[in-house]
Order: sequence, then structure tokens, then C-alpha cells
Amino acid sequence: MTTIDTSTPHRTIHHPTAAHEGRNDKRDDMSTITTTSTSTSTSTTIPTTPDEEAGSALATAVRSDTDVSHRVTLRRVTSSEWLKFRSVRSNLVALLGSAAAAIGLGALFASLAGSDDGPQRLGNDALSLSLGGFEMSQLVVAILGVALVAGEYQTGLVRTWFAAAPSRLRVLAAKIGVYGASAFVVTLVAATLAFLAGQAVFSGEALTLVDDGVLQALVGTAFYAACIGVMGIGLGFLLRSTAAGAGAVVTTLMIAPILVNLLPDSIADPVGKILPSNAGSALRGVSTNSELLSAGWGLAVLLAWVAAIVGAAAISLRRRDA
Repeated sequence: MTTIDTSTPHRTIHHPTAAHEGRNDKRDDMSTITTTSTSTSTSTTIPTTPDEEAGSALATAVRSDTDVSHRVTLRRVTSSEWLKFRSVRSNLVALLGSAAAAIGLGALFASLAGSDDGPQRLGNDALSLSLGGFEMSQLVVAILGVALVAGEYQTGLVRTWFAAAPSRLRVLAAKIGVYGASAFVVTLVAATLAFLAGQAVFSGEALTLVDDGVLQALVGTAFYAACIGVMGIGLGFLLRSTAAGAGAVVTTLMIAPILVNLLPDSIADPVGKILPSNAGSALRGVSTNSELLSAGWGLAVLLAWVAAIVGAAAISLRRRDA
């Protein structure tokens, strides 16, 4: 006889109530931890003792000094301009090359003294002949000043400058300071070397550095070169073109004196005295022309030219877009 088991199979059913309750307890614990950490991170410690108050004040001062240290100052802009100026090889080659040419020409002119081959308009004294080469080097100094600014306009670098230093007048002052000082120092050294070289080959009675008028001529030559370089910077900001600026420099320094001599004497005499080149000759005291201004008035006229061109450049910077 066959027996059939009709009983229902036993099934084990797990109730998740306890597990869910455990998970909920863990979630509640995590929520409590999160809330605690959040409240802890957002809490602010309020100083309650004098030492804590002093420490808080010191921290505030340090943050303030840090903010000030990152400001764009004239000193930082000037330092950046100096780094940029001496990093471009062509700038140094042009400035030092013009100085070397002036030294060589001065020695050449001094060696030709007393002959018909030398430049007669420089006279026959050793001082004028030794510094005669700077009549040509002034053009290089002025045109280089124009190129320093006009080149940045043509390449678009000036926009980067103005973005980094929003104060455009600060950029103008930095360029004037760097290039003017560089032109003065280089020309002063070159003028001294040109004078010494010229006296060494001069056939007549040589001069020394302590003779009357020598130091005035040397310092005046360097100061005139610095003023001409600053005028070139101003023309660069005004014209924004190297070709136009170079044309303005040549016209002002070389062509204008020739054109003035073609005018009647009643007009040529007063106008010719206030030209930059003649004012520079009066300041240096190396010209034999008795119709020039005195050294003091030559200095005043030269500074007036510099102030007029730089002032016009400053107005142009404030009113025109880059």
C-alpha cells in the first residue's frame, strides 16, 4: 500500500521589522552626528579674554596687510617696466650703440681740430668737438623712446599693461622714470668717456674735468638726452605710431632749426631760441652761438617742452581708448 504525504511544506518567513528598526536607529545616529558636526563647523569662537581679543585683532591686521601687499603700486609698475626694458635686447643695443657712436665721433672730431675736415659749426675748442657726436645720438634716444610705446600699441601689449595696472597715468610715469633715468646714466658715462677720449687726441690745449664749464657740459648733455627721451615717450603715447613719432622727432630736432633760419631775423631770433635743440645747446654750453639763451633759461625752456608733451600724453591717455 502506498502512502501519500499531503502535508504543506514548512516555510520560514523572516520579519524585517527588527532589521528596519536597527537601520532607522543607525540613520538617526548618523543624522545626529551630521547635525553635530555641522553645528560644530559653523560655530564661531567669541574671544572672552584680553589675550584672545589681541590675537583676533592681530589676525585682522595681518589679513589687511596681505590685501595691501597685493595692490598695484607705482613702485611695482616701475619695477616691471625696468624688467621689461632690460629684457629686450634691441633696447640695450640701440641705447648703448648710440652712446658708443657718440664717443667715436667725439674722438674723431677732436682729432680733426685745426683742419678743414672737421665740423666747423662745432667750433675749435676741445669741449665742443669732444661732445659733437651727441648731436646725432639724440635722434636715436628720442626715436627709441617713441618706439618703446608705439611698438606696444601696434602689438597690443599695451592692453595687457592697462589690464594689469588700471591707472594709465601710473604706467606713463613708470615708462618716463625708467627710460629717462636710463638715458641720463648712459649718456653721462658716454659723455665723460667722449670728453676724455677727445682730450687725448686733441692737438691743442686739452681740458680737464675740473676746468670751468666742463661739468656743466657733461651733466647738461646727459640731462638733455633724458629730456629728449621723455619727449619721445610722450610722442609715442600721443601718436601711437613709430613712423609718425620718428617723423615728429626728426622734424623738431633737425628740420625745424633749418626752417627757422629761413625766416626774417625779427622772427627767426626769438623762435629759434625756444626750439628744443637750441635750448639744449644753451644748457650744455658747448655752442659758440652767442644768440642762444642762458643756461638757466635754456633749462626752463627745455622743461616747458617736456611738460607740454607729457601733459598732452596724459590727457590723451585719459580720454582715448587703448
